[in-house]
Amino acid sequence: MICANSECKKDFTPKTHNQKYCTDECCRVATNRRIMEKYYERKAIRNGALRPCSRCGHQLSRYNKGEFCATCEKNINLENKSKLFRMLDDIS
Repeated sequence: MICANSECKKDFTPKTHNQKYCTDECCRVATNRRIMEKYYERKAIRNGALRPCSRCGHQLSRYNKGEFCATCEKNINLENKSKLFRMLDDIS
């Protein structure tokens, strides 16, 4: 198996079924990198970085933590409700 740390990529034999990193050090480095990426992403959003809605492309508010605008979020919820009701109708 290959280490999941992008800087390491060593081939290793895992000791458990869910081991992704070759050493504890690689795991720590990868975890810290992910934490810092999230930190800088949130910081950029707080400072006003422009983010488009993943569905329609409108600019998201700095207070919106999701990836969709409120209108798209509402439409997605309505679509999911209608799918659920159709599935329930098909069962009955």
